[in-house]
Amino acid sequence: AELGEKDAHYNLGVLYEEGVGVKKDAAKAIQHWEAAAMCGHVSARYNLGCVEKDGGSWDLALQHWKISATLGDKGSMEIVRSMFMGGQWSAATNSLESILKSLSEYQSAVKEMSSPDRHKAKALGLDAIRWM
Repeated sequence: AELGEKDAHYNLGVLYEEGVGVKKDAAKAIQHWEAAAMCGHVSARYNLGCVEKDGGSWDLALQHWKISATLGDKGSMEIVRSMFMGGQWSAATNSLESILKSLSEYQSAVKEMSSPDRHKAKALGLDAIRWM
């Protein structure tokens, strides 16, 4: 993690959040997720959105989820969509254009990540792939 490896930071954040092998420490979990998110770790960004939501900072949570949605995270996109549909966003920081841009970028990210090999692997299933 000292070298800025995003997966290491993310995993350390999870360990600190759950208290696995270390003393449970929410502040350290957030610190590691922030480091991972700054390196582009999508799940870390999603988790930061959850932390902000749990703390009552919906606008900050939405900003995190919009970023992770633009990087292709389906869960984040569903949250952004449901918040938009439910009117749970601040018009000052999250305009309709901003939400639509996030949706468009999410769709582009998903399209960019799709490939015939991915579709074949998904059709086979995880267990079949493990035995190859």
